Amino acid sequence: MAPTFTAGHADLAGGCHAWLQPDGGWGLSNAGLVSGRGESLLVDTLFDLRLTGRMLAGLAPVTADAPITTVVNTHGNGDHWFGNQLLAGSRLIASAATVEDMRAVGPAEVRALLAHPGSAGVVARRIFGAFHFGEVTPALPGTTFERELNLRVGGVEVQLTDVGPAHTAGDTIVHVPAAGVVYTGDIVFAGGTPIVWHGPIANWLRACDLIAALGATTIVPGHGPVTTTAAVRAQSAYLRFVQEEAALRHAKGMTFTEAAHDIDLGGYAALPERERLIVNVHAVYRELDPETPALDGPAVFACLGEFLEDLL
Repeated sequence: MAPTFTAGHADLAGGCHAWLQPDGGWGLSNAGLVSGRGESLLVDTLFDLRLTGRMLAGLAPVTADAPITTVVNTHGNGDHWFGNQLLAGSRLIASAATVEDMRAVGPAEVRALLAHPGSAGVVARRIFGAFHFGEVTPALPGTTFERELNLRVGGVEVQLTDVGPAHTAGDTIVHVPAAGVVYTGDIVFAGGTPIVWHGPIANWLRACDLIAALGATTIVPGHGPVTTTAAVRAQSAYLRFVQEEAALRHAKGMTFTEAAHDIDLGGYAALPERERLIVNVHAVYRELDPETPALDGPAVFACLGEFLEDLL
């Protein structure tokens, strides 16, 4: 069952805020705001200009006296950066690996996927059809970093750490130590099924351990409600489950599709987007055997559609 939580602005602690989009499913990502004296830092924009504009209007009571001067994109999935063009006057920051992902898959590639004539296009339109990509123009970060970057925003310390490759080739968490808040990007899906676009899963598990070790009291996930480290531990348990179950079936000579169909999700079957299992199993197979062919965008969405039909 999809998590239920309140949409829009959530005032957290120590000048930290979140912008939440229930139910946290495909494309419904969260963003964050760190407000200091006279300036603010925005963590991620949203999937289209309409959603990003609504967010900026909703955050205006905070940013009126502390304008957004810096934007950090946590990773290269479009639902975390396609709205960047509305912040063109701000300093845009991302890890170097994230920017490479943005160059590889931008709004043009998403529009092409939506127009795909086969089953992949059908699935993509079902998942992303409510979003508006026609007016999105790529606005890539001009400032990049490797591994870590520490910032001060209006006197507030903000620590950026690239914990990828994991969910994608580059995944940044944003830690505000004084407030005990961590914005995790898609390293955490609270109440939903994570998807391994890149991997390795072992590195994603290390990223979860790092987040838990920070001792933060408030976790703002990439998707889902504001939460605690309990959600980080739950995500780790799911990833270990997939890693172990897929490896067992790989050893038996099953194909990744056979393995995904054979795995009994048990309690994880109640998570939204459970069809992501097939992509996650494929990621494990690629780790175990680098000769396993990669799946391009249309192939991924075709697999998702076929697997979801079988689940239903």
